[in-house]
Order: sequence, then structure tokens, then C-alpha cells
Amino acid sequence: MSASEENPVKRVVISEPVVVSLVIPHFSRVREQNLQGLIEEIKQQSFQGIEILIVHGISPQGRAINLGAQAGHGEILVVMDDDSRMGNPQVITNLVQVLRQDPSVGMAGASVLTPDHANAFQKAAAKEFPRFNMPVVDHVTDSDLPCHGCVAFPRDAFVKVGMERQDILRGLDPDLRVRMRKAAYRVVLVPDAWVYHPLPSSLGKFLRTFIRNGYGSAYLQVFYPEINYDTDEGLDSQNFIPKRSLFYRALRFPVRLLQSLIAFQWIRFMGYTVYLAGYAAGYLRFVWVKSFRLNLLKPGTS
Repeated sequence: MSASEENPVKRVVISEPVVVSLVIPHFSRVREQNLQGLIEEIKQQSFQGIEILIVHGISPQGRAINLGAQAGHGEILVVMDDDSRMGNPQVITNLVQVLRQDPSVGMAGASVLTPDHANAFQKAAAKEFPRFNMPVVDHVTDSDLPCHGCVAFPRDAFVKVGMERQDILRGLDPDLRVRMRKAAYRVVLVPDAWVYHPLPSSLGKFLRTFIRNGYGSAYLQVFYPEINYDTDEGLDSQNFIPKRSLFYRALRFPVRLLQSLIAFQWIRFMGYTVYLAGYAAGYLRFVWVKSFRLNLLKPGTS
């Protein structure tokens, strides 16, 4: 089946009966070559019973994932970014095994690493951002690190928590992790499961990404402050507190800037700086938009 404007989901059955529905949102044609390489790696996975649901041109990401999940037939959902690549042929097998062995697990992630072929800038940046250089665990580990780079869910659990939010520009990962835990599911990293997911390939692209992230965070703070969650960079989530006040986060930000300078983490420092600029620009714009909308709703306003 090919994707079209009426049906943006392309379904590719690797083998039947289908157990795993693997959803890949695909918005940018720049990633087409990587996507084709990823599909070939999925075909080489040791697990049998996979269908791939490629969702073309749908934004935001949450809506794309939900469309793919609804079109799938598997009892287990796996979501991957279209710029991810498989780390080994056992990734899907290992994810499924953990979900089947422990019904309390609602979100099972693979570790995210930077590929060996990444350029010097990407490798340097990965050293400063733990989420792109995760440890590969040797036992099931409760963690805040699982993300949409490669993550699996029992379909029933995914539906039970309300699937993905379709109304936010960023923050899908922390929002879904919180909702899973509130529903009494575990969020874990899976042993011997990893994927490769590089950071932007140049400083310019990296800075644009962080400006966009700051802008998206401002959107959350203005319109959905209740789900503007923190993210953790440590492996163990035992003491992690996902919800912090805006005041606390504002005070913490200069501390993080100073820490990055003291550690000579210049890429991290620049990322935080442009993130703040994106946040400030977004916050001013979205506060104005929200105020404008509220004024339109006032009685007597034409």
C-alpha cells in the first residue's frame, strides 16, 4: 500500500502473523535515504511478525504516531524516528521480551547512541548531552531516558493512557512517560537494546534545533503549563521529580549555564543560550496570542 493525501499511512508487512506494529513518522524528505536504510535493518531483525507503518507528511508528531497506531494490527507498538537506525538484529526481540515477561511495563525503550560514522561535531556534542549517549543497560532499568527514538508499548497500555497528545509542538516524551507512571506502568530501558540517533550535523543546525525547542517549550508553558515537564539526564529515575515550578526552573537555568562553562562544555552552553532566546521569543508571542484569543471571547467583543 502506498501513502496518499487521503491515506498518509503506508503499510509494509515484513512477516505474518503480525505481532508488532512499528510506526515511523516521516515528515522530511531529507531523511528519505536514512528511512530506506532503517527499513532494510528492520527486515533483518530476528523477531518475526512485524509490520511497518510509515506516516507521511503529518504534523505534529503525536498525530502522526496515533494515525500509525490506529492503522496497525499488532498487539505491541514500536515507535521510531525516521533518522534512527537499529543497533543490532535483536532490538525488537529484546523489547518484546521485556513487555511479555512483565505486564507492569508500559513503556520499554532502547538506549540511544551516536553512530560511529557521526562527524566530529556530532560526537563532541553527544559527549555533552547524555540523552544522545545513553548507557546500554544489562538489566531492566526504570529510567526517564526512554524516548521516541525507539520505544515499545503494549497496545492496550498505550490506548489506556490516551495515546499521544496531538496538540503540542514538543514534549511528547516526558508527557507520555508521566502518564504511563500515573497509570501505574513502569517506564524502563531494555537490556542489550540500542539504536543510533545522531545530533544535528553542524553547529548551525544544532543551534536552530535548540531555538525551536525553546520556542516549543514556551508554547507548552503558556497554553499547557500543567504538562510542561522536566527531563532527567541520569540513568536511574528513582529520585527524579518530573514537575517543577516555573520559578524553580528559572532559577536553575543560570546555574546550568555556569556549570557548562566550568566544565568547558561550550556546545552545551551555546545550546542553552539559544534555547533561552527561543523560549523568550515564543513566550512573548504566545502570551500575546492567548490574550488576543481571550479578548475575542469577552462579551460584546466583535
